[in-house]
Amino acid sequence: MSSAVLLTGATGFLGRELLKTLIEELPTEQPIYCLIRGHEKEASVTARPSDQARARLRKLLSDLGYDRLSDPKITRVSAISGDISHQDLGTQPEDYATLTAQVGHIYHGAATVRFDLPLPEARLINVVGTKHILDLTDRIAASGQRIRLSYIGTSFVAGTRKGRVFENELTVDQPFHNTYEQTKAEAEALVRRAMTEKGLQATLFRPSIIVGDSKTGETSSFKVMYWPLKVFSRGLIPIVPASRSGIVDMVPVDYVIAAIWELSRRSDTIGGCYHLAAGPDCSTTIGEALDLAAAFFRVRKPLFVPIETFERYVRPLFNFFFRGKRRQALDAGRVYVPYLNYQASFDTQKTRQALAGTQIAPSLVTRYFQTLMQFCVDTDWGKRSASDSASRRTSQ
Repeated sequence: MSSAVLLTGATGFLGRELLKTLIEELPTEQPIYCLIRGHEKEASVTARPSDQARARLRKLLSDLGYDRLSDPKITRVSAISGDISHQDLGTQPEDYATLTAQVGHIYHGAATVRFDLPLPEARLINVVGTKHILDLTDRIAASGQRIRLSYIGTSFVAGTRKGRVFENELTVDQPFHNTYEQTKAEAEALVRRAMTEKGLQATLFRPSIIVGDSKTGETSSFKVMYWPLKVFSRGLIPIVPASRSGIVDMVPVDYVIAAIWELSRRSDTIGGCYHLAAGPDCSTTIGEALDLAAAFFRVRKPLFVPIETFERYVRPLFNFFFRGKRRQALDAGRVYVPYLNYQASFDTQKTRQALAGTQIAPSLVTRYFQTLMQFCVDTDWGKRSASDSASRRTSQ
């Protein structure tokens, strides 16, 4: 039997798309284990964690279009109840023993992507969780088996840096915009140390802001870039604390998945770090993005003011006059302000060289930006399915 693959973060936006690729591309005899939390707030308190994990996997597979659970491609996909923030991944001893004995490749994508978590909480998931994954790689290697790690980080480990950021650069002792950036940098440093000191065969992936499919706009997550775009589309905030020249580096999920799949299977990428980003050639600016959004949503273009001016003069006025949804939008939007003034550019030279000749490359953000916005409108920002919207339009 082929060595198994372990995927963490399967229920997340990127993870679910990666799971679909693994199902379609890996040989049917190769087991796929998904580490899934068995305790969820909405789950029945009487159900066992293992049953809850399996139920979440079944729903995920159904959402991905896999309804025939007897399909050989699906029967080899199993849920392991666990939590990366716990020792031994929070799994039962027999499950951890199975992972140790069978797994030959780990795709580690589980993380908290919240910007506002207190540092200890963010570290528990992103840093301690990564350490527990590395503990598993140590156990597998100690048993004499080969193990490879594909670690999914973020380009925003660059923190508050400005100018060109290269793929091999990582500085943990620097300022960051939030605890997400800081803890992802600390986690990547752990992986790099394991590569250097223990010879771990790993490949590091650094996506920038991941958005929907470049061809359809489809997404299962309306966070990060989508939240301020939704607020803007409704004309709730007429003044934005942004620089028109702020860099918007985002990449469609289909590009990120294709690149991870291609580069994670090759031996020449072991030890490499790859910016899965639009880069200087394909990114856009806040000014250009909001001009496109204003035209699409038919709203007025906002007034751009420096962040210092906004915080000193404009926000106090808004706090006084705004109520309800506008006030909520103003408060919730604080975490996104640094990305409206972003001045770092992610170099993608190594990635472009590694993908040369594969037809895998990022598209210009401006080429598919309208497609993303159309999907938002068609689904009412995720409240209904795109197929329902298409049916309604057809019947009208």
